[in-house]
Formats: sequence, structure tokens, C-alpha cells
Amino acid sequence: MKKRIVLTALTLSVMAVIFLFSSQTGSESEGMSEGLQGGLAALLSNILGGGELLDKLISGSEFIVRKSAHFTLFLLLGLFAAPTFKNYGIEKRYLLTAVIFCFIYAVSDETHQYFVEGRSSEFRDVLIDTAGSAAGIFMYRFISARRRSVS
Repeated sequence: MKKRIVLTALTLSVMAVIFLFSSQTGSESEGMSEGLQGGLAALLSNILGGGELLDKLISGSEFIVRKSAHFTLFLLLGLFAAPTFKNYGIEKRYLLTAVIFCFIYAVSDETHQYFVEGRSSEFRDVLIDTAGSAAGIFMYRFISARRRSVS
């Protein structure tokens, strides 16, 4: 019972974080992305030493940063949703149920963004979110299979 509560809380927490990020206006979201880009630029500058290659990497990094955030947040959602459904007794189809649940949440997230000032709704993001969720679900399945084979 305690495990079920913790897993449910983790799943709902990730959903809340996704909702809060989606509630940011376009300028707020852009500001956050620019902050991450600045950190990435500093890291790459230390590794590459600056120059034309660094400038090209930084100019294309906004798209990568924004889509990586989508993928990563939904990876966490999938990672927690799969064991949550399993612990609620959906034994045989918990992986499929988790994928469908995450897909529906991705659609609702993009729908929500459509109504936020300065934001847009893109089906491509639904696909990225669902791919992230599937990666998280796969990670859970892989980790749980490894734990069973060790014990």
C-alpha cells in the first residue's frame, strides 16, 4: 500500500511539473530555454574553446533544449506511470496502459499550451512526449527485469 501511494505521488508530481511548465507564457518559457542555452554554451565553450563551431552549435541549440525538455519530462512520467499502473493491479497490460495514459496526457498538454499566451500546440511535440514516455516505460521494464534476474 505504501509503495502504491509513493508511486502515485511521483506520477502526479511529474504531471504537475509538466502542467506548470506548460502554463508558462511564451516569453517565460523562452527565458527559461535561454538560461539553459547559456549554461550549455558555457559548457561547450570550456570543451571546444569557442570559435565558429561553437557559434553554430549554440544557434541550433534552442530547438534541442526545448525538445529535450519535452522528452525528459515525459520519460519521467513513463518511468513512474508504468509501476503505478502495475501496482494498481493492471498486471497483464500495464505497459500498454501506461503508454496510452502518457499519450493522452501529451495530447492534453499540447491542448493546454494552445490556450496559453505566446505558446503553440504541435503534434510533433505529442510524438516527442510519447517517445519519451515509451523510453521511460522501457527503462522501468528493463530495470525490473534485471532486478528479478539478480534475485
